[in-house]
Amino acid sequence: MNIPDYNTCCELLERYEVPEHIIDHSRQVALISLSLREGLAVQGIDFDRDLLLSSGLLHDIAKMTSIENGRDHAELGAEWLDREGYPEIGEIVRNHVRLQTDLAGPIVAKEIIYYADKRVRHVEIVSVSERLTDLRERYGVNSSSLTRLSDLENLTLAVEKKIFSCLDFPPENILLRCRGKNLLT
Repeated sequence: MNIPDYNTCCELLERYEVPEHIIDHSRQVALISLSLREGLAVQGIDFDRDLLLSSGLLHDIAKMTSIENGRDHAELGAEWLDREGYPEIGEIVRNHVRLQTDLAGPIVAKEIIYYADKRVRHVEIVSVSERLTDLRERYGVNSSSLTRLSDLENLTLAVEKKIFSCLDFPPENILLRCRGKNLLT
């Protein structure tokens, strides 16, 4: 598995001209994923730290370009990361918006990144409910988009239940667990 380190992720974000506010959002997603990893490790469920860190940092690498060209940012980001030689990261990025997963199976990295992304509104760590309210206000323009957002909420809550059924703390404590932590420690 080829995983970019922190500095390489920063170089990729710069090369693909990702704006600072998207990088700040991505840092928060990475931080949540590492906090979840830490809690899962205590329960004997291990994830590669660098895989989660890199996936969190790079999940929105194509966001601004996609806003400009109308392409799906998850798919475009995955294509870029595949081309850069990081197909494992690309697969996680591909799934961070439209997660394809087996909810009955073991927790997988793409679920952690998907969930962590749904806990960050811009750069603020919030509840799933607060994040979905924000998404509805911004993107709930018609019945079709509202249906998609309802499906997103149901899936996100199912992923939350799956992840937290293996943890010894509730979803409400994720902000507390992230406070004062650094991505590099």
